[in-house]
Parts: sequence; C-alpha cells; structure tokens
Amino acid sequence: MPYEKKANKIFRYPLDHVYQSTIFCVNYMGGKIIKQDQEKGILFAQMDKKLFGKYLGDRSQLEIQFRDEGNSQTSMYIFAYPLNAVGQKLMFGAREGVVDTIISTLYQEMEKHLQDTYPS
Repeated sequence: MPYEKKANKIFRYPLDHVYQSTIFCVNYMGGKIIKQDQEKGILFAQMDKKLFGKYLGDRSQLEIQFRDEGNSQTSMYIFAYPLNAVGQKLMFGAREGVVDTIISTLYQEMEKHLQDTYPS
C-alpha cells in the first residue's frame, strides 16, 4: 500500500489569497509551517496526530506547490505522507486514511476560509 498521496485542486482565487489561506488553515488545523517561499510557490507543513481534537494516529507532512493559472485562478498540488515520531517519512505501519483525511480537511477549510475572507 503506498503511503504517499498526491492531490491537485484549482481555486478560483489569486495565488496570494490561496497561499495566505493555506498558511491560515494549516495553523487552524493544528499544523505548523516548516518551510515557505511564496515567490517560488512552495509551502511545507507538518500536521499533528490530532485534528480538531480527534486522534488520527500519525503525523503527516504536506509539500505544497502553487501555480498561478491566470484569470484569478491558482492550482495547488499536494504531495503528502505520514511521519514517524522523529519527523522522518514513515515507510511501514502507517494508519490507513490519515493523510487522505488531512488533505480533504485542508481543502474544505480553505474553501470556507477563502469564501469568508474574499467574497466574490
């Protein structure tokens, strides 16, 4: 079973809004930003074992790339995987569905945050 997950989504907002929203949502979800460079369109985040008080079982790392698609649209590509207790990529023994839950929750929180912060 591959532990690495890939996801891609297009948001109908400018890159700056999507980038800032991602930082806000990662922090809101209990994660921390470990690397960021908005000019290069990259953001790395580590997520905790818990998500909104619910125990998921594994930490996760998200490596996110952003690309301006023009017409106020931004694509967001996520490469994610589980981490062990010392922050290394987990090669075996990961719990199923943890990384998928983190990615889908991040997308949901971002949609909500973008709509609330930058209404059309």
